Amino acid sequence: MRFRDYVAAVPLIAVVSVHAVAAPPADRQAAGDMATPQAAVVPDWPARDSARLADPGQSLGVGPREPAEPAALVVPPVEAMLPAATGPRSLEACVAIALENHPRITAARAAIRAAQGKAVQARLYPNPVIAGFTPQAAGSDSQWSGTVAQDIVTAGKLRLQQQAALREVQAAEWRLVRARFEVMTAVRRDFYLLLVAQRRQEIFKLLLEIANRSYDIGKKLAEAGEGTRADVLFWSIERDQAEVRLLNAGVTIEADRRRLAVDMAVPRDQIGTVEGDLLARLPDFDITGLQEAVVSRNALPRAAAAEIARAQWTLDRARVQPIPDINLMGGYQRQVLPAQDQGLYQVMLEVPLFDRNQGNIRAATADIAAARADMRRVELDLAAQAAETMNIFRRAQRTAAWYEEGILPKARETVEVTQLLYGQGEVTFLSLLQAQKILTELELAYVEAQAERWTSAVEIANLLQLEQFPPMGNVPAGRPFDGGPQEPVPNVGDRPPPVPEPLPPP
Repeated sequence: MRFRDYVAAVPLIAVVSVHAVAAPPADRQAAGDMATPQAAVVPDWPARDSARLADPGQSLGVGPREPAEPAALVVPPVEAMLPAATGPRSLEACVAIALENHPRITAARAAIRAAQGKAVQARLYPNPVIAGFTPQAAGSDSQWSGTVAQDIVTAGKLRLQQQAALREVQAAEWRLVRARFEVMTAVRRDFYLLLVAQRRQEIFKLLLEIANRSYDIGKKLAEAGEGTRADVLFWSIERDQAEVRLLNAGVTIEADRRRLAVDMAVPRDQIGTVEGDLLARLPDFDITGLQEAVVSRNALPRAAAAEIARAQWTLDRARVQPIPDINLMGGYQRQVLPAQDQGLYQVMLEVPLFDRNQGNIRAATADIAAARADMRRVELDLAAQAAETMNIFRRAQRTAAWYEEGILPKARETVEVTQLLYGQGEVTFLSLLQAQKILTELELAYVEAQAERWTSAVEIANLLQLEQFPPMGNVPAGRPFDGGPQEPVPNVGDRPPPVPEPLPPP
């Protein structure tokens, strides 16, 4: 039985047990009526008038209860207290809204435009300088002059400056790619956490249904002399715990909805119930192939490579800096008396006698080494992240498969057998409770394994920069997952203990 069948299955196994209990006819009939599977199935839980989830912080409206006579939980639903949900229901819609509105992407695009502007500016030629002056402004010896000066940039300095600036543009473009996938990753992760929280709430609802019916049956059995007050108190505690867990699940869901809305950059939107398949199959990955694919596909090493190229172009620019630029000046001068026209010209250049840009050349050389080391660091960090995420993913993938195909079927069969034995009077009521609790806890553990499986899969997709999620088809370094109960478990007892190797000499 898969997880999606749990909604219909757990109420059925809850209290179908009491039909064969030796109780007075009236009490037996009352207990049997409460234990019918039809009454336990909850097709549309939010439409019911009782056992609803309270708004976070809302009083339950019930005072201290006597242990043997607990009051039933009747609280208004969250849906009735919140504004109508207007948010999307699918992962694709959430991602589309985030990519359109998130300020992180807007800032990354603005950074590209800023880098492009700097690249344009780096190639612009110096402006000419126009001057007008007079050595003498009065009398018969007055002179009036005008000049135009222009710097001639030599050794391709402007081209080298622009090439370095263009590498900044490339790095900014790769940072935009990373910003985009980081936004998508946050939305994907919190979407699946919300989906898991919804599934968890369904189990808590069913657990509350079980606890309510079990309490009522235990009370009737105690009144009929077939049970004790201790049993009633025990069931009352179980019901209280189920109520608290359900209320806390509602708080978690509301917090997850708000976080998802923030990830989408629409914090005021009301996110409703999201839709997705927690049981969808995911591919497995070869760890070595995954590390190589991450390093080759991720934008971070490419941004680091652009930084290396920028540092190299900067070094080339620093090396030609001592080559002097030429300043040309030409002009005209008019003398009043005697009338005379004169031409002016001037050539100036800097002599690199002391400053040959030695310090900037050394700094640029060191920047190249630092950029190369940073790229290597980025590659190692990505490989380590891939290995750690792969470890979490494979453990969660294997755990979920074992729960689904091996552990949960056994737990459900255990409950069915315990129900049968309890109906025949061979086990106690507490034994049935214990079997039901174990099954419910296993279902919750299965849901938690699904949460870990999906969050790690989201991180793998982030490292590989996968546009499609869940990943399908040919995924880099992917392979079909075949783990589960059929996978052989190595018998470590048959293996000889490893012999420690001697330490190398100092």
